[in-house]
Amino acid sequence: MYYSDEVLRQVREANDIVSVVGEYVTLNRRGVNHFGLCPFHGEKTPSFSVNEREQFFYCFGCHQGGNVITFIQKMENLDFIESVKFLAERAHIQLPEAEVSPEEKRRAERKTRMYQAAADTARFYYYQLTRSPAGANALSYLQNRQVGETYRKKFGLGYSPISRNALSAYLRKKGYQEEELIAAGLLSGKPGNTYDRFFNRLMFPIFDAQGRVIAFGGRVMGQGEPKYLNSSDSEIFNKRRNLYGLSLAKRTRRGYLLMVEGYMDVLSLHQAGFDNAVASLGTALTMEQANLMKRYTDMVVLCYDSDQAGTNAARRGIPILEKAGLQVKVIQVPSGKDPDEFIKTNGAEAFEEVIKSGMDPIDFEMLVLQRQNGQEIEGQIRTVKDMAQRLSEIDSDVERELRIRDVARKMNTSESALAQEVESIRQNTGLLEYQSSQRETRSRERESLDNRMDAAMQLLTVLIKKPEIYPKIRDVLEIEDFSGEDEVTKGAAGYVFQALSEGRSVTLSDLFTQLSSEEEQSRFSRLYAFELPESKEDLGKFLTQTIRSLKQKRIDAMAASDETDVLLKMLQLKKELSTLAIKL
Repeated sequence: MYYSDEVLRQVREANDIVSVVGEYVTLNRRGVNHFGLCPFHGEKTPSFSVNEREQFFYCFGCHQGGNVITFIQKMENLDFIESVKFLAERAHIQLPEAEVSPEEKRRAERKTRMYQAAADTARFYYYQLTRSPAGANALSYLQNRQVGETYRKKFGLGYSPISRNALSAYLRKKGYQEEELIAAGLLSGKPGNTYDRFFNRLMFPIFDAQGRVIAFGGRVMGQGEPKYLNSSDSEIFNKRRNLYGLSLAKRTRRGYLLMVEGYMDVLSLHQAGFDNAVASLGTALTMEQANLMKRYTDMVVLCYDSDQAGTNAARRGIPILEKAGLQVKVIQVPSGKDPDEFIKTNGAEAFEEVIKSGMDPIDFEMLVLQRQNGQEIEGQIRTVKDMAQRLSEIDSDVERELRIRDVARKMNTSESALAQEVESIRQNTGLLEYQSSQRETRSRERESLDNRMDAAMQLLTVLIKKPEIYPKIRDVLEIEDFSGEDEVTKGAAGYVFQALSEGRSVTLSDLFTQLSSEEEQSRFSRLYAFELPESKEDLGKFLTQTIRSLKQKRIDAMAASDETDVLLKMLQLKKELSTLAIKL
């Protein structure tokens, strides 16, 4: 399935990359680029660059790069066509019917069938819970937990029967093939010997942000392990990129998202009026989930259990949320109760007060350390040193100074002593020189990149970044000079040559619409970081060198031929090569 270049260009131009990326990443303008913390890998100093003129992003740390369509593919876990549709909808563009190749049609139909199978499975489980005697125990459990019919329906809750093939038999009658159901994570086992993945469990359908059923979580009824079982990752589900309850919570008017631990917490909170509750999917909070939340809010309130596991989860989650540019508050429910239990005992208004009294991350860290280390002198010293370490990691000088002042006051220590401790840590750990070293590292990476990139890629960089050069070299450069390259590079060269010969410039953003695989995109994204010589004289020498290298590779390949025409052409190329010199 594909759209014409004109349609893709229209979609890209209607979705400014700085605006789109800014919905996921906090960007700051620095010269012609915008920089932020990379959403694809953890980092403390921004190395993620967005260029408004070229409509391109690139991370100097992990080397991920691409145009606005590529960015949405990565962030939303969508394929190319889905990303185009996503951006077209964002810009209110009516797309024409896309042309479809047989292979693309097969992949699209397979994915559609998986979504349909997941939706039919949710209907099957819902029927088993609400209309079948088999679901009586699960229904009784929900009634005891005071989950009403409205919210059972709103969240699509269901029950998977004890039988190991009840779902399989149902879906096969609807025409689904065994391979489709295995791929969708609905069946386990090997082809020819499969069984239902879930049985005798209260079922929680997992929806993506667009409201499609993509997976399931199941709580065992009675004895059995594990207590909770989730779908495995599939072509339509990635547990690191989704959140339970987000399809409903994203519509909240509360202005923040409430991050809790489990399915039942989300369910009970929504029922109590806290329609902004979400939960991760059996994993610790991930960077992908934090970036997903950033799309819908600027603030997250963490509400984990008050036990050691919950406290550790909150401490791990805070830096991840902060890296995504989110403001964070932390609450701990009094008396060690979970939100559901607290609300049933004290009411929703009392829980509202708990949220209002939420701590910022620094206060939370200080409270945890004081509990751990105790109030004896030795314990207080450990707490001060640990807090100094935490404060040393704050990049902003203003925020760090204010935080030092506040923590010193609350811990009854002198501001100057704490500031000195923080400064010592920053010097000893190299944090003061971190940004400088990052720049040096990027410089070395660029130099290494220059050495690794072959002549074909270097020449394409010139033609893309300086299209005005093309008329000056077209008489000495032929598309056939790329004949010794791989198919992708030849295709890219053909695309660039065609555009330039028609008087059109090509950006990296344009080129990326011609690249189908992530590997190809990763390789070509490095063109962004390749730095060209600044002076005309040096650029002319550079072009002479790259064109010579490219033609020599073509000559070497022709030497193996025994055809007269080929050998004559080879001799002609050798003669041209002996006098080749580009002057700008």
